[in-house]
Amino acid sequence: MNAASAVLIWAGTALTAFAALRLLLTRDRFLRLHFVSIGSVIAAPLVTLGLVLAPWSSWHDVAKIIFIGLLLVVTGPATVITTARAGRRVSRE
Repeated sequence: MNAASAVLIWAGTALTAFAALRLLLTRDRFLRLHFVSIGSVIAAPLVTLGLVLAPWSSWHDVAKIIFIGLLLVVTGPATVITTARAGRRVSRE
């Protein structure tokens, strides 16, 4: 694995670990959503890019990783927004 790939993968992993730790330590449900979004908006693209830059045996592997990364990036923020709206609706009732 080359250096750039390793740095990107470890940076994404460190951000995910930080977000998971803060998620466990935070009681406010809306603040928790901010830490969940770190994983889908920042950490997932870093890990995806790091894996794409790693040496692979075929372009099929790279295409699968890019597809999974795009799914995470596209659906992550929408999931956080939907969860926040549902949480706000429940707190009003």
